[in-house]
Amino acid sequence: MLKISRMSDYAIVLLTTLARGETPQSNARALAERTGLSQPTVGKLLKTLTASGLLTSQQGRHGGYRLARAADEISIADIVEAIDGPIAMTECYTADHDCEREANCSVRPHWNTINRGVRELLTGTTLATLSEPVHQVPIWFKRDSTGVAKSAPVARTTSGKP
Repeated sequence: MLKISRMSDYAIVLLTTLARGETPQSNARALAERTGLSQPTVGKLLKTLTASGLLTSQQGRHGGYRLARAADEISIADIVEAIDGPIAMTECYTADHDCEREANCSVRPHWNTINRGVRELLTGTTLATLSEPVHQVPIWFKRDSTGVAKSAPVARTTSGKP
């Protein structure tokens, strides 16, 4: 199964919480309460996200964390890379790969296309998009002669984006 790490998922939850918030700035305790994540996990993620430039922090009584850029300028790729490092579907596309079969690998060029597609999808999806409420839109689907559905129901944001 291909999936992003749990920590990347939690980071996306934290950042969408900040993007949706009534106040643009929040402390670790309040974010932990709002998201249901443990305070140590939230603290670790906030530190990493601040070091990567996705958040800014302010110390003091009225301090807290806020997005370093507008939500529509922060992509899901930015968040995943801040937490997990470079996006690569296979080891041969990481900077420190060591594959003895690379010279004779017939599928490596195809993985490049897949990696690029995944990266483009994550880069094209912003925090602003994930911060919008989602409404299920029923779609009727037709079946081909073998009975396979040609389309499926999709979730759409209030702006109409899938």
